[in-house]
Amino acid sequence: MNIFKQFVKSLISPQTIASFRFQKIGKAILYVFFLMLIACIPLAFQIGSGLNALFNTVHKYVEELPSFYVEDGLLASDELNEPYISETDHGFIIIDPTGDLNPTDISDYDIAYALLERSAVIMVAGDPEVVGYQEIGVPFSSDELLSMVETVNNLFPLILSLIVLGVYLIGTGVKFIVIFLLSLVMLLMKSSMANQLSYKQCWILSVYTATLPTIIIVLFGTFNILGMPLLFILYWIIAIIIITYVLKSIPKPKDPITE
Repeated sequence: MNIFKQFVKSLISPQTIASFRFQKIGKAILYVFFLMLIACIPLAFQIGSGLNALFNTVHKYVEELPSFYVEDGLLASDELNEPYISETDHGFIIIDPTGDLNPTDISDYDIAYALLERSAVIMVAGDPEVVGYQEIGVPFSSDELLSMVETVNNLFPLILSLIVLGVYLIGTGVKFIVIFLLSLVMLLMKSSMANQLSYKQCWILSVYTATLPTIIIVLFGTFNILGMPLLFILYWIIAIIIITYVLKSIPKPKDPITE
């Protein structure tokens, strides 16, 4: 049976899962990587969509900024003779080369990103972060900022690939831990239903038992149907139910014939 058929059967048939107990452990390990690859597809789309929206928003805001440049630790602009203040969906953008505003004035905003005469200020929830241009030590301009944003946008496929790969590897590592815990649960439960199973067989069965709860949790999480604590509880309820059916599907060993 190929890995795709194993995946489908593991979703719908505890009896078929029970028959996988004789597989080699290498095939079960390969299946874990395959399962997590399937599970990461919706998450990859979510991450991609979110990053794309973020990059496009940042590009739009930077593109609309008036021309400015920082030189010798001071902000200057050939276009502005008064502070530029723009309200967006993500806070206020402020550019003031005139010196009319100072970091204390930015505290009046809940969320603000400000380039003042001598420093840059980021205000989030009343907690300002102030960085002087002298500390940065590198002159920059609105054109260079826009060029940098466009460069990051061009690297979007690479950035997305690295993030998704990282999420996939971390998720796979966590899944191996979960499978280990499932195998311990199966080891405790097998005594009353299938005591002949070895720990190796319990581990292999736990791999395929994890299929349905993993896919359900991924779908529920993608559509925000339940919060994380409830998803965790649901995962283990489904997993234990499947373990029970799998163990019940394993034939009892035949009694030895005595003369």
